[in-house]
Amino acid sequence: MQNATETLTNVTSAEQEAAEAFAARLRDALELTPATPRFHRGRDQHHRADQLIRLARERVRDQAPLDGDFTLEAGYTAACAWHRFIYLEQAADAALEHVQNLSPWDFCQFLGDLVVARVKTGTAQDRYFSELAARLDATARATADVVATVDVEPLAQQHTEILRLAFTPYLADPVFDLRIAPYVVWITYRREADATETTWEAVVSGNRVLPNGVVDMDAASITLCSQTDQDVSPDWLASLIEKYVPGSW
Repeated sequence: MQNATETLTNVTSAEQEAAEAFAARLRDALELTPATPRFHRGRDQHHRADQLIRLARERVRDQAPLDGDFTLEAGYTAACAWHRFIYLEQAADAALEHVQNLSPWDFCQFLGDLVVARVKTGTAQDRYFSELAARLDATARATADVVATVDVEPLAQQHTEILRLAFTPYLADPVFDLRIAPYVVWITYRREADATETTWEAVVSGNRVLPNGVVDMDAASITLCSQTDQDVSPDWLASLIEKYVPGSW
């Protein structure tokens, strides 16, 4: 299957089958469908995929694997490459945006493609993501040439900031009896074509905080928006929203 993440043409049938088996097993473990959104039931499915792969590797190394762990463990170097270049935002903007916007279903295939690409060293990973960014840029330019000939009417403008958080106060959602230790926030600003005001939505992801105060490995997210949560947003979040609001549209 051809897609934007392929880098090798000399892939053996055995390698391709192993990558497909890995992607299928990961989808099953995450209970995904093609329509599952990235933030599903309050959890970042990209982050969950990374956690499942790492836990499978730990069990394999401890000689206590569960059914399917050897298949998932094969994606460990792929998960490491994702963590370094996407989670830590070391990839070029085009590659970063592409992977961040993948549905959980397609993200599993992306990790499978990384397995096939044999990105086991830092040099190989850097080359992979550089080539990915170059192909995406070329595709975007070709698409822009086609779109330039299409008659369009702007309806709205949207801008997203993805911010990594550290030493951030816990965030609570009393409706769902949920409290998290935040590690990342997605702030999406939107302005309708005929509007003067900018609206925002903030999706804060973090690790669950148990009732006894212990921070769990399980990830969750809390969503706040300007229409309903303007006055209840914590000061640290309100400051970030104000700081990164687009200066012009």
